[in-house]
Amino acid sequence: MQRPCAMETRLALTTSYSLLWGTMQPGLLFDQLKQWNVGKVAITDRDNLYGYPACREEAQRCNIELICAACLTEGDDAIFAFVQNQKGYEQLCLLLTKRAQDSAFSYLPSLLAQSEGLVLSTTSPTLLTTLAKSKAELYGAVTPTCLSAVQTARRLGIALLACDDALMQNKQDEEVHRILRCMALHKTVGSLEHHDCSPPGKVLLEPDQWTQAFSCWPDAVDNANKLKAYDPFPSSLIFPDYPVDDAAKELEIRVLAGAEVRYGEVNDAILERITYELGIIKDKGFAPYFLVMHDIVQMSSRTCGRGSGAASIVSYCLFITNVDPIAHHLYFERFLSPSRLDPPDIDVDFAWDERDGVFAAVFERFGREHCARVANHNCFRLRGAVRETGRCYGLSDTQISEAEKKLFISGLRDIDDPLWQTICRIATKLEGLPKEISMHCGGLVITPRPVSCYAPLGLSSDGYPLLAWEKEGTEMASFVKIDLLGNRSLAVIRDTLANLEEEDIHIDQRLWHPTEDEPTIAALAKGDSMGVFYIESPAMRQLQKKTGRGDFEHIVIHSSIIRPAANAFIAEYVERLRGKRWEPLHPRLAYILDETYGILCYQEDVSKTAVALAGFSESDADKLRKVIAKKAGGEKLRVYRQQFFDGCSANNVSEETTQKIWEMMQSFDGYSFCKPHSASYAMVSFQSAYLRVHHRAHFMAAVLSNQGGYYRSQAYISEARRMGIHIEGPDLNLSRIAYHARGNTLFIGLMAIANLTMQARVQIVEERKRRGAFSDLKDASSRLNLSREDWVSLVESGCCDSLALQYRRSEQLRILLTNSAREPESDQLELFTRPKQAAVQERALVQVKRTEDELHREFSALGFLRNSHPLLLWAQYLRGLTRVKASELGRYKGRYVNLIGYQITQKQVMTKGGQSMSFVSFEDETALYETVLFPDLYQRFHPLLSSLWPLVVFGLVQDDQGALVVEVQHLKKVGS
Repeated sequence: MQRPCAMETRLALTTSYSLLWGTMQPGLLFDQLKQWNVGKVAITDRDNLYGYPACREEAQRCNIELICAACLTEGDDAIFAFVQNQKGYEQLCLLLTKRAQDSAFSYLPSLLAQSEGLVLSTTSPTLLTTLAKSKAELYGAVTPTCLSAVQTARRLGIALLACDDALMQNKQDEEVHRILRCMALHKTVGSLEHHDCSPPGKVLLEPDQWTQAFSCWPDAVDNANKLKAYDPFPSSLIFPDYPVDDAAKELEIRVLAGAEVRYGEVNDAILERITYELGIIKDKGFAPYFLVMHDIVQMSSRTCGRGSGAASIVSYCLFITNVDPIAHHLYFERFLSPSRLDPPDIDVDFAWDERDGVFAAVFERFGREHCARVANHNCFRLRGAVRETGRCYGLSDTQISEAEKKLFISGLRDIDDPLWQTICRIATKLEGLPKEISMHCGGLVITPRPVSCYAPLGLSSDGYPLLAWEKEGTEMASFVKIDLLGNRSLAVIRDTLANLEEEDIHIDQRLWHPTEDEPTIAALAKGDSMGVFYIESPAMRQLQKKTGRGDFEHIVIHSSIIRPAANAFIAEYVERLRGKRWEPLHPRLAYILDETYGILCYQEDVSKTAVALAGFSESDADKLRKVIAKKAGGEKLRVYRQQFFDGCSANNVSEETTQKIWEMMQSFDGYSFCKPHSASYAMVSFQSAYLRVHHRAHFMAAVLSNQGGYYRSQAYISEARRMGIHIEGPDLNLSRIAYHARGNTLFIGLMAIANLTMQARVQIVEERKRRGAFSDLKDASSRLNLSREDWVSLVESGCCDSLALQYRRSEQLRILLTNSAREPESDQLELFTRPKQAAVQERALVQVKRTEDELHREFSALGFLRNSHPLLLWAQYLRGLTRVKASELGRYKGRYVNLIGYQITQKQVMTKGGQSMSFVSFEDETALYETVLFPDLYQRFHPLLSSLWPLVVFGLVQDDQGALVVEVQHLKKVGS
């Protein structure tokens, strides 16, 4: 009689991190294992450790030991590799790195040569025989579905190991596995073959089933229980060494030198703050990190250090950040403190078109083996899962789109097709499963030893070494992540200043204090901020109008409080700012929230409130903030909620007050900022706003060139006209590739012309530099070797008008093609013989009026009209239409009006009841205006918002705390 085997250890389980293969989600899996009293688990995902951080977190939550492990595939067979010490972990990381970077790499030669620190096991007799030649600690794997290795193991004298090899948590997951395989292989369910999927039966066994399955193999079970659960993640942080004898001393020297530049005279208060911060940095051993960051920010023309690091005077003096933390009362302990366990976190923005160069320079400076980009784990979202599952069932995109509209507007209740019910059921199960690995836009790690010693690496699509883990996993593995991000507004500022230099207008960066400029403050107070970084959205411009405040301190508040979840508190904030009497929610919060009128505004307000009212430690308060910010919810949030309420009760805070404060704290879920981050952004906003106010043409040219604002180019062109800027071009003689300005004239760049190739743009500019301006069409066509398509694009945009004022654009094109320098691209005879170059009949230089067809083609080529608002294209429908001009709306408060609306942007939001509504920005020839469509009207009219056809807008003009908004009552297309 066999002795009973205890189910202490479950080895070789496969999770959904075996991408497009596994189905088990770590959270649900570990909940189940905890319920079964499993003590130790090994997750063996296929050729990766993507899920190790997530599984580690779940294992700790469930008090289960986790063995770091992976399934190493060799053809149709596999080797289970279990890490037993650091050497084994580093060997596994190296092996997985080689496979990820070369799909043809075989593990066997490396394992035969070196496998110390790993326990290996396989169900394959062939692999078992091969590996028996090595010094590896080797077992034959016994699983509930495979005993193939038993005979070979006995023959070779190799012990057995009980391995689960479960792929699915229940039998219903088989259909999910099949769909995942369809996606991976680009097949349909009907074309999927037997060998494309896992063999049947690989379902997670319940305790009784598991005991029965291994009842004949007690030694294999004992061997499984003996495996160690080694945790390879270090307790100390991983960041680069810096090649100096004393990093702390070097940092002090650089900081004091920077302080003299920043402050001129370093007084006692400044020196005291520097000494305090340097002491903490030295004690924590972070000096090399700051030296590395100092090196990196010097690799680009303009930077914006943000995040909590902007609260550091050390960062400020190293020019990593640009906001004086003393002057703006920034909370350093949100960044670093003696009790704070988190690593320093400084995000740095670079001009968007310089960031790739910065990454290349970083890899060059610190060595490719020591640098890696951070990954994104892209998971299925419901809408995408529905679409991809539909494709797996052979449905066309058109069929899927038609059903999708019905599904996401009215829900499953209107879906009665059995196939679509199946698709929706499977898609629901797919939601949240990892789908693919991509590269984080800015995350980077730099390590003292090669990165592959610490983690497996892949390759990004553009060839960068890529960590296996996303942000949270990277931090859990003790890497100190550096974020180098692209910011188009930094390029706007850079290009504006460069354009001004051309006209001998110099702005001394050391003496430039835009936050103190009264015209800039006044403009922001009116919401005149289109094109200005971070405060140009309709919601932000409306908030500026409501508050009438444009000073730096209020812009910092506004750029943080504008987060979506805080809408309920914004109206109260505006009322208090405008004079409404208010009392702090509790006397202990007065000193914390006075500057924000008693409203929790910044991330650190959550932490400070938890400390002040509920007696949280700094560490626990910061964890609470993170749980709320990440929308973690669930058990974690319930635990912290109870701790908060108990702490408040112990401090005699009433339950009603506690509930109000807790609700305000919940407004920080998802998207929110700390004050140093908001202050950093506000500084860039002020620099942008200053340039908009004082150098408007140059600023708007840079905004258009960098194409990164909130609106389409046409909206910025209209705004430039409203600002009194003269618009020229595009013009064959005057336009550069990018937009530029001279005086109060903005010249449209060749980049604005749709379908004009980059080669053509470069050739035009280079030819002008080489031989001067083009005198006429014949001169241009003889000097430029452009394709017919390029000439068509140029002519339709009006780029050649100044060379032929007297000609229709169709005639311009005929002349250009007749005299073109471009040779036929084939030796074959042309279908139509090219006519001999005939002298063009001279005409009087009288500019012809552009036809309606020419204007429509111009709009297609540019996305806007050179000399008019696009509403000119619908002029025939506007004649005789009774309407109010947008610039006159202030005279119609509380009244119903008819307006013409050319859509600029819209934002769809969900009500608390789950209904869709929308905020839409329109303009006419005179001004922008804001509208709102409440759910019932949005349901009726949302199809009209999907095109650029102008609309007749009928609505009620409302004064919303000083900002006008039109509550839409009816929409229809102009001309309908």
